Amino acid sequence: MNNIKFLTRTALLLAVTVVCQMLRPFITLPGLGSTLVIGSLVNASLAVSSVVVGLWGGIIISIIAPIIAFMQQHIAFVWMVPIVAAGNLVLVVIYSRFYQKNKWMAIGLSAFVKAVALYLLVKTAISIVMIPEPAAKTMSLMFSWPQFITAVAGGFLASLTLKILKETGKA
Repeated sequence: MNNIKFLTRTALLLAVTVVCQMLRPFITLPGLGSTLVIGSLVNASLAVSSVVVGLWGGIIISIIAPIIAFMQQHIAFVWMVPIVAAGNLVLVVIYSRFYQKNKWMAIGLSAFVKAVALYLLVKTAISIVMIPEPAAKTMSLMFSWPQFITAVAGGFLASLTLKILKETGKA
């Protein structure tokens, strides 16, 4: 893929990811509902990116998206930006590595490792930063099993999207 095509596709997929993040005010579901929907869309965008523009494009989007989410005030603490980026990186690296061989393994393994990595990183950060107990419990919850659910759902959405892109000759 030439540089202009790579940059254009990466920028477009970053824009799609950012738009997904911006849907929060419009998707107001009770409890974890909106987090599950938006997280699934963002993870789908990351997974599609890792296949369409390759590992490096996915890495770029994985790092820039949480920075923008922080600027949009979707991430409350600046120290969470590298943690979210790390979770995104795990998903992108594993999904891109396994997608061509076995898309089911790509979905399951990337979702599982991302969820575990985020949970452990958040628990560690909470103990270092000394977050008050109610906030710590909420953050621990938000960065545990919901991350697995959104990554699996995102993986399925990505596989469907990639199938359509392949059939239309766009991927």
